[in-house]
Amino acid sequence: MHITRILLNALEQERLGHAYIFSGPRGTGKTTTARLLAKRVNCQNPIDNNPCNECINCIETSEGRNMDVLEIDGASNRGVDDIRNLREMIKYPPTRGKYRVYIIDEFHQITRDALNALLKTLEEPPPHALFLFATTELNKVLPTILSRCQRFEFRRIPLKEIFQRLRTICDVEKIKIENNALMLIARRGDGSMRDSQSYLEQIISFSEEEISYENVIEILGMIKDEYFSNLLLYINNKDAVSMMQLLEDISLSGYDISEFLGGFATYLRDLYLYKASGNTESIDLSDSAKEKLIEIADAFSLPRIIQMLSMCSDHLKQLGRSSSPAIISESFLLKLIHLDDLTHLDSLITSLPAVKKSVPAANAIKNTVSVNTPVPISNNKVSPAPAATPPSQTLTPPHSPSFVKTSEDKQTSTATVKNDSMKPFSGVRNKNYSPPAPITTSTPPSVPITSTPPNQPPPSPTDPTD
Repeated sequence: MHITRILLNALEQERLGHAYIFSGPRGTGKTTTARLLAKRVNCQNPIDNNPCNECINCIETSEGRNMDVLEIDGASNRGVDDIRNLREMIKYPPTRGKYRVYIIDEFHQITRDALNALLKTLEEPPPHALFLFATTELNKVLPTILSRCQRFEFRRIPLKEIFQRLRTICDVEKIKIENNALMLIARRGDGSMRDSQSYLEQIISFSEEEISYENVIEILGMIKDEYFSNLLLYINNKDAVSMMQLLEDISLSGYDISEFLGGFATYLRDLYLYKASGNTESIDLSDSAKEKLIEIADAFSLPRIIQMLSMCSDHLKQLGRSSSPAIISESFLLKLIHLDDLTHLDSLITSLPAVKKSVPAANAIKNTVSVNTPVPISNNKVSPAPAATPPSQTLTPPHSPSFVKTSEDKQTSTATVKNDSMKPFSGVRNKNYSPPAPITTSTPPSVPITSTPPNQPPPSPTDPTD
């Protein structure tokens, strides 16, 4: 709708650009829009900004023989030489119309060198030239080309609009067809009006009487929605035998297992949409299929549907790389049957308070481990000597002085100083701990160092009482 409005305003205000590029999925009207625009710009008697379809220019354009409208296939004219010929033709003015229109379909098929050769012409085109490009893969077009064009993105056509258009065609042609059959054809078109009309023409040629839902299923080779609803019932009832029989019927009917599981994922999506919103307006199913979907929805919760949809998506990725798709598909569906037997994360979270009851016992065991905390040593006091231990149990580091030699070469016992820095780190530090200062003593060599009680000052070496 926005594309039509922009083009109509540009025509009314006479502000038409020199190059337009239309991109989007197949069958959404890109080339048709380009032809209509080409017919309108050269129409001699436009009516409300629409072509009159009566003048000579409109008639020749509709019949494809207008000399001022050139339609080029980009897939077969993709080289530099083709673009060079196009540049030579652009110089000539139109014969009867106002513009000389160049429509290039499948524009992304043109080579990179050919697109570079077209840059100068797009940047400075003659005033009578109008370029209309159509492509389904806009990402393959060079950014330098895109910057010189006005871009319009075509979207997929909604299912209801396709259905109404097909119904109009059947009413005009006086063709009897069921609404469920038309809805199925519109779904098969996947947003493409051209594909949907092609399927309708094929089915009309096959059936002589009224076209039924079963005729469309048979001709187009589509999978019935009943298979998906029955599969969900088997999963909910944990009926593995019936589920395996259903897979065998699918295989014997000639359906591809990947196509069947892809349709099952779409059916799960529709189930989720109904479960989340409570209505079926956004679901592309027939009326009978919607009623069946509503009946099944009560048996499945939203978390379960989300989990099944996620597992189905992962399985479809693995299916293309497997050499035995039937076996792994059976294994996947068996997992869906026994999905309720698995332990959910919610049940594990609710059981956490019971697990916390065992935590105090573990803390009690942990608290029984003793931890040695370093004790600070003052600068003026020396710790008392430790108690004597048997020689076999005493380990004295080679660098720790345990003896002091006097001038008479006599060996006397001295106070052993505990050096906390020699202890291995126990893993716990005291925040108030500071490293001990080095102990310095200035005593004559003839006087041995004796231990002093912690609450009394050491005696002076020149005391007369010594």
